[in-house]
Amino acid sequence: MKSKRAIITGGSRGIGRAIVERLLRDGWQVCTCSRKEEDLKKLWEDLRKPENLLTKACHVEDKQSVKGFVNFCMENMGGVELLVNNASILGERVSVMDYPEDIWDEVIRINVNGVFYVTKYCLPYMGNGSFIVNMSSGAGKRPAPYWGAYAVSKFAVEGFSLLLAEELRDKGIRVYALNPGATRTQMRAKAYPFEDPMTLKPPEKVAEFLLRLINSKLPSGSYDYID
Repeated sequence: MKSKRAIITGGSRGIGRAIVERLLRDGWQVCTCSRKEEDLKKLWEDLRKPENLLTKACHVEDKQSVKGFVNFCMENMGGVELLVNNASILGERVSVMDYPEDIWDEVIRINVNGVFYVTKYCLPYMGNGSFIVNMSSGAGKRPAPYWGAYAVSKFAVEGFSLLLAEELRDKGIRVYALNPGATRTQMRAKAYPFEDPMTLKPPEKVAEFLLRLINSKLPSGSYDYID
């Protein structure tokens, strides 16, 4: 891969941040977003203001905001070889009967529509040998009672990834749905408040696995994290 340019959504914390850091160390030029500009400023300062990191606030559920973010990335990078759709929210862990309708709508907008918008606007800049990685979940692979909109959204991400893989096969773009498994993140802590986070793998291990995945010869498909 001659050019190494990546777009990562939700890169200011958790798995997204770990992916940003790992790619920067590997010499990638990275453009990332978060909902809050102050979170991106902190990321940039924490990483000692790397020249190959670009940041811009973006609400992935808002297509105009996504267009602005992708245009910003392209104006500064000119293209993209790796897109990681990582941004998502958990919502509530309650029964469908008790699920708040406004939160359901928000989760679907961010976790499903956001993946669609970012992918749609990045695709014109992606060529043969490029990769799309959509962060999935075990909750999107098998029934997960009381995971509500989050589970539904991740089932959608799995389906979207497989659909996209077929559409992009002849263009030489591989598409992976990646289930990171139990990872030490704020989202996991919200889902399992009584769990000891130190019993879980750190996000850096997921970032390493993602890099191994795109450097492999594995075909497009759905993959679970393997240590």
